[in-house]
Amino acid sequence: MTERWAVLFKKALKILEKAGISREEWSFGGGSALTMYYKHRESFDIDIFLSDVQYLLLLTPRLNYISDIRDYTEMSNFVKLKMEEGEIDFILAPHLTKDWYVLKELYSEVVQIETPWEIIVKKLFYRPESLKIRDIIDTAIVLKNERRKMREQRHILVPKYDILNARWGKLKELYKTEVGNLIIYDKEIAEIAPVIFNDFLLEIRASY
Repeated sequence: MTERWAVLFKKALKILEKAGISREEWSFGGGSALTMYYKHRESFDIDIFLSDVQYLLLLTPRLNYISDIRDYTEMSNFVKLKMEEGEIDFILAPHLTKDWYVLKELYSEVVQIETPWEIIVKKLFYRPESLKIRDIIDTAIVLKNERRKMREQRHILVPKYDILNARWGKLKELYKTEVGNLIIYDKEIAEIAPVIFNDFLLEIRASY
């Protein structure tokens, strides 16, 4: 992780602590958390997941003073803080898998970091209609390394199959062009991700 990312993560911790939200009530997930496991691509922002909508009220600059922010976006299910180092997203998205986090030390702080399969299932379940090329890469790297665990979660994604399939139909036409815009360290996964993702969609469909 870059120094800029480390500064952003520490700012997120301070905001959560100032809001009085204990570490048992949030988890670190998303693309940046996934890169900690596999170091497969660059990711710049911080995604913090919450399960209680009331916490968003403690994190919005609309109701609370938060230093260093340049701008922010607030919706019913997230608060996005835009800072010099990048963006911090506080997202309302309850966990979906059974073993959804592990405790890890990050910059001398012990926090709940979501498991790779929880990260991917969240991406596919909560925003199937807005998947991006980077999400295809992320899904593929987890399928490559945690195939069994991902197969155990297929039933969760069955209701989202049609949306996922339609979105993939659009993304695969753009894949070769747009994948070059990402900073990817695992070149092999960039090559094989479309096949891996497509095969997983077929497995989800077969789980109907």
